[in-house]
Amino acid sequence: MTLDAETFRALVAEAALSPSVHNTQPTRWRLTSDGRVQVLEDNSRRLPIGDPDGRDLNVSHGAAVEGFRLAAGKRDLIVEVEHDGVGIAGLTVSAGQVCDPLAAFLTQRRTYRGPFMGGAVAHAALTRLEPSEDLIVVDSRDSIAELARLYDEASLRWFRNAAYRAELLSWMRLSRNHPLWSLDGLNAEAMEMSRIQAAGAGVVLKPGVFETLDRVGLAGALVAEVAVVRSASAVVLFHRPANEAPFDTGRRFHRAWLGFTQAGLSAAPMAVLADDAATRERLQAEFGIEGDRRLITAFRVGIAPAGNVTPKPRLGLDTLIV
Repeated sequence: MTLDAETFRALVAEAALSPSVHNTQPTRWRLTSDGRVQVLEDNSRRLPIGDPDGRDLNVSHGAAVEGFRLAAGKRDLIVEVEHDGVGIAGLTVSAGQVCDPLAAFLTQRRTYRGPFMGGAVAHAALTRLEPSEDLIVVDSRDSIAELARLYDEASLRWFRNAAYRAELLSWMRLSRNHPLWSLDGLNAEAMEMSRIQAAGAGVVLKPGVFETLDRVGLAGALVAEVAVVRSASAVVLFHRPANEAPFDTGRRFHRAWLGFTQAGLSAAPMAVLADDAATRERLQAEFGIEGDRRLITAFRVGIAPAGNVTPKPRLGLDTLIV
């Protein structure tokens, strides 16, 4: 079959809801004259400091393609994924029925970075989480508290890298007046920051200010998230074969996150627990993740308070489709 332009745009719109590192949305899409789809990359959206090897970049591409595949399945379309040597991947779309229960949650998945609610509802949601060989659910309060401490320690080490801090800040949208507030990156609303907190973050992370605060012992407290992490019902460690291509890891990463949504859980990644080599090695040893596996990330999961769901910052189709 030939994929028509209208259906293609609808599929890209849903695929665009997929998670990406710092919400950089690096994946681009092209419908070719023979009805196939080329998956391409916007090189300007790389993170040379935080992701020098492009691992997170390719995880993001894999997550986007999995989103495209799930969106297609809802329309009785099957997507065959190939690495065509031209771009990130080539997609062939054909008619056929797909029964994938996670597809229903594609538009519902969200990142929630605020404090979670506890109680019986949270416990019940955790019991609905499907077991998987690549997920380790840590729900002991003592272990969550220790992971929260390690998270803040690792975060502070990374924040001490001025280049990393500058790169991160370039993707933060701390004011609604930022021209890209609703389009990409991490806006203050998505980070559960008040206006005052957002303004403060913009000052604290500036070169010179952060170093001064760090010298007097205040920087750690200002970037700490220990209370938020400790409110989680669980921290879930996500690990995959060490030699797996990051693109393939990304496809599974997206599905794991949709599994949280399916169980009724909100989630936020705690990537620094895996990105910081010393912390990753420690966690792999403590939680029995063998040497042929790699800790990809950790998620804090729980029940988000009821309230208005803010729209995801996303680029328009005219940017995503090239």
